[in-house]
Amino acid sequence: MTALAPDRIFLNANIHTINQNQPAAAAVAIKGSRFVAVGSDADIRGLAGSETVVEDLGGATVIPGLIDAHNHLLATGRVLGQVSLYDCRSIPEILERIAASARETPPGTWIIGRGWDESLLGECRHPTRHDLDRVSLDHPVVIHRVWNRLVANTRALAAANISRETPDPSAGEEYGGSFERDEHGEPTGLFHARAQSLVLDAIPEPTEEERVAAIAAACRAYNALGITGVAEPGLYPREIRAFQRAQREGVLTVRTELLLAAWGFGKRSEDIADDGDQIEKRLEAAGVTGGFGDDLLRLEGVKLMPDGGISDRTAKMHEAYDGQPDNTGAWVIEPERLSSLIRWVHDLGWSMDIHTCGSLTQEVVVRAYAAAQDAAPKPWLRHRVHHAYLPTADTLAVMASHQIPALVSSPFLTNLGEGFVNALGPDRAARMMPMRTYLDAGIPLAGSSDSPITDFNPWVGMHAAAIRDTVTGRPLGPRECLTPAEALHSYTLGGANATGQEANRGSITPGKLADLVVLGQDPLAIPAAELRDVRPVATLLGGEWVFDRRD
Repeated sequence: MTALAPDRIFLNANIHTINQNQPAAAAVAIKGSRFVAVGSDADIRGLAGSETVVEDLGGATVIPGLIDAHNHLLATGRVLGQVSLYDCRSIPEILERIAASARETPPGTWIIGRGWDESLLGECRHPTRHDLDRVSLDHPVVIHRVWNRLVANTRALAAANISRETPDPSAGEEYGGSFERDEHGEPTGLFHARAQSLVLDAIPEPTEEERVAAIAAACRAYNALGITGVAEPGLYPREIRAFQRAQREGVLTVRTELLLAAWGFGKRSEDIADDGDQIEKRLEAAGVTGGFGDDLLRLEGVKLMPDGGISDRTAKMHEAYDGQPDNTGAWVIEPERLSSLIRWVHDLGWSMDIHTCGSLTQEVVVRAYAAAQDAAPKPWLRHRVHHAYLPTADTLAVMASHQIPALVSSPFLTNLGEGFVNALGPDRAARMMPMRTYLDAGIPLAGSSDSPITDFNPWVGMHAAAIRDTVTGRPLGPRECLTPAEALHSYTLGGANATGQEANRGSITPGKLADLVVLGQDPLAIPAAELRDVRPVATLLGGEWVFDRRD
């Protein structure tokens, strides 16, 4: 009987199982990497054997491990070692942080920052190379906007051989991007969309060791917030190799669903060149289809990015942007080619996560998903749309009828919301990311951060979903708020459903993987405004602690 006894038992807990058949419990038993029983203290205590580790949690709240359904874990790990600009509210603040980094960085070494947003800066403009030159001419400096733009200083431009004679790369190229010039034809340092490759190509690529270290750093940070699973979209072979090595070396402590990069994702020249027929060749050459791997690391799908973003006014819309009557955004890939590629990837056997910021893009994508499933049913493929900002009535109907998940990047409402208002006006911005509408229509909903675009903290994401205020306190569509319970569901069972893993993860249910989080407070018993302050005290992955600060 000892061999059949659980390895671990947790008693005296307030367990939110996220299992509608047994929503609450006091105790749970674990054998190996899976839950084997959930119930009352008396029921579960009686299962203990002589070698079972029994822990009294003292009434602490327990939830399933959290899942971020669209999260660039590797990139976030690298950003953790860069200059953070997300909370900067003026250009002098940005320069102060770059200057501090320059004082600690050997001359000639690249300094990379990320997170500025002109809509939140007091100057209401982007920085320029001249601003950056004021704090360092000895280092090449590049600072990334939250999305789709960067600014390089003069030293970085020189390293990339960019001058007034450098041609605009957008000539004759759809969504090619551009770089800004002043009245004298000189580069200001601002690069947009794929023109960023002119600068990015000059930055040394990280080594495999550096990528593995970034994965390890991100995993530690994620586990500390209760994250036990992510879907990692838009990876190239060199990055997938780093994940496999991280798993082999034991530093991968977040279950990772890998999505291969396809059209529109790359920003370095070598990746942009891969966007033509090379995509099909690369995917066919993989020799496997979605679902290959194990419970920790799995090749799950393909990521496509067919349009841009809202705050930089490049997402493809039905209606023009506020104050720009001739601008409805731009396609990264023409809709006919996009629909054809969706069908081809579906037939090949991969799930798809497609970036759909614009209302027209979302409509085209969900129609193509539905057509592919109708023509060649593969119900195990969990095609979904990410961002899913502005669905039309037709889009909602198709998503509901075909159960196409909406992956909402709820932290954007807080941290990028002012940019949405600037681009669309307050009325349209208030309708963005309509989470309540999705749930009312019966559409599966999953929470995500799209880190490092914004904060990977899932409690910030749940707070944003339940409050819907911008960082300035502006309400952004309060009718679309979720309850805290719905927000938690979106980061647990909702995230598992998005990648077809609902039978394996997302709730504390016998037979599922033993991923759970012990919290210092009950997120369903506090005001929604306090969700962002919730912090785990311990995180369990597959029956083993990967984070524990109880002592």
